[in-house]
Amino acid sequence: MKSIFRSLCIFIFLLQFHVCHSAKQKEGTNDTHKLHLEEFNVEFEKKIYEVAPGVYSAVGYGIANSILLVGKDGLIVIDTLDEIEASKQVLEEFRKISKLPIKAIIYTHSHPDHIFGSVTFVSGESPEVYAHESLLPAVQKLASETTPIIGTRSARMFGNYLEKSDLVNVGIGPYQGYNADTKLDFVPPTKTFRDSLEIEVSGIRLKLIHAPGETDDQIYIYHPEKNILFVGDNFYKAFPNLYTIRGTWFRSLKNWYQSLDIIRNLKPEHLVPSHGKPVSGKTYIYDIVTDYRDAVQFVHDQSLRGINAGYHPDDLVEFVKLPDHLKKSPYLQEVYGKVSWSVRSAFTGNLGWFSGDSAELQPLDRKAYADLIVDLAGGKENLLKYTKSKLQSKEYQAVLSLSGYLLRNDPKLTDVVPLRIEALENLGQLESNANAKHYYLTEALELRNKFVAKIKVRPSPALLRRYPVKVILSSFVTNLDPNASIDSDEKVGFVFSDTKESYTIYVRKGIAEVIPGLLEDSKIVVELDSQDWKEMLVKIKNPITTLPKFTYKKGGLLAFTQFLKKFSPKEQILSSQIPVYQSIGK
Repeated sequence: MKSIFRSLCIFIFLLQFHVCHSAKQKEGTNDTHKLHLEEFNVEFEKKIYEVAPGVYSAVGYGIANSILLVGKDGLIVIDTLDEIEASKQVLEEFRKISKLPIKAIIYTHSHPDHIFGSVTFVSGESPEVYAHESLLPAVQKLASETTPIIGTRSARMFGNYLEKSDLVNVGIGPYQGYNADTKLDFVPPTKTFRDSLEIEVSGIRLKLIHAPGETDDQIYIYHPEKNILFVGDNFYKAFPNLYTIRGTWFRSLKNWYQSLDIIRNLKPEHLVPSHGKPVSGKTYIYDIVTDYRDAVQFVHDQSLRGINAGYHPDDLVEFVKLPDHLKKSPYLQEVYGKVSWSVRSAFTGNLGWFSGDSAELQPLDRKAYADLIVDLAGGKENLLKYTKSKLQSKEYQAVLSLSGYLLRNDPKLTDVVPLRIEALENLGQLESNANAKHYYLTEALELRNKFVAKIKVRPSPALLRRYPVKVILSSFVTNLDPNASIDSDEKVGFVFSDTKESYTIYVRKGIAEVIPGLLEDSKIVVELDSQDWKEMLVKIKNPITTLPKFTYKKGGLLAFTQFLKKFSPKEQILSSQIPVYQSIGK
């Protein structure tokens, strides 16, 4: 029996799945690891910091900061927090500093925690809203096609379902508290730019500088008179999220460290990030930013060095390790981003999904691979026994991997689920990276309580009104069920009476094409209000009461209802669950 288990370990080693050759996790108390993350709580104390006369940063009111600049006859607000309740609290504090009207809002970038409280700051005011020209398309993309899965992975990453006792902080802020009662709204930019823009608002001269990093639309705001630089999310007190586990499009490491060089060239006296406390001292800022950019370049360059040597992504992670002097920097602790995640992102961002190993060019499907592992172990009973032994020896990552094979081989093997939950809970308690910690603990909770985590907040009617019809339709057609539409060949016209737009959705053999304009041979033509359509899709309005309100120029209510039934999103599953596959046309 021992020889079978040894064979199992050797086999997995050769296939580079890092189960049996992974380093055994050392025993340690939960408090030791928890304290490491707690050390960063001082960065997020709820407080208004006076950076310099007339410049204030509100820290700790949400995951991100909001910043106030007081001018001669008006105010400038940089970033507006993630939701309306938090932004109201900040505005109340800002109003204790100045009652002047808000003349301008500046977005450092498109992430929700910086823009979705903006309506608070324009209530009763008419400020200009400045941003990079790519911000609005980024917001629309982020809030459309991949909203369901990014919402789920965000809920795990930020620990939205966890008890307070399991939440220390989120690495770059105190918390991200989206829930069913959260209210969001977003005021689009009124003035945009490409490379740089110099403005003067209420006697304050500022230079807006495009600085792609965490996002491609990231900007810096430079205040030359006071030598202050506002840097958005390109710099904060944690190893940067060069890749985020909630999922996003590729973040260029090279763009990021080159944008950090802008800071060094300007040599500011004060550095104001959009997460955590402001930093002062020209030499000190230069030194810590140099370490920061060196860490990003090191990961970039050494990843490419390993990539060009033909390293597999798993080997690349072992190859790229920060030098000790960078590891020790208080600004490069892995409480938010991780070097290993960044290395993997560098690989896929430059070469795509294929590792280069021919065994992974057309790999066994996950079920077949799991069956192979179980067979090699001498049956699921042997593998289950072996998995239990790994749990006893505190090799939690091994338990997580092996339990996945067992569940894929036999989903009814209920004895495996408690082992997987225990492994996840221990990995979470031992983890000092906030994102990983919350993800492990949330997935354990999902398995225990049999649910899939989701961001509960719904877009308000006001927020929906700001999204173009074209964006909504683009997202809608991704839900087409190919089995329900494989024999279809029909055109349905949409005439939006309020926006004066027309589109045709052409469904043919499992594809739904969105065509601008109304095609004459459409079998169904529906005239409707775009807001009713949007609110029905996000379930603010009931289809039973909404669909009869539409005007059917061709076809009718029944035909249109049958058409809509062909569009249905797949139910979300956990990574350990087996998805339901269907053969097209069967």
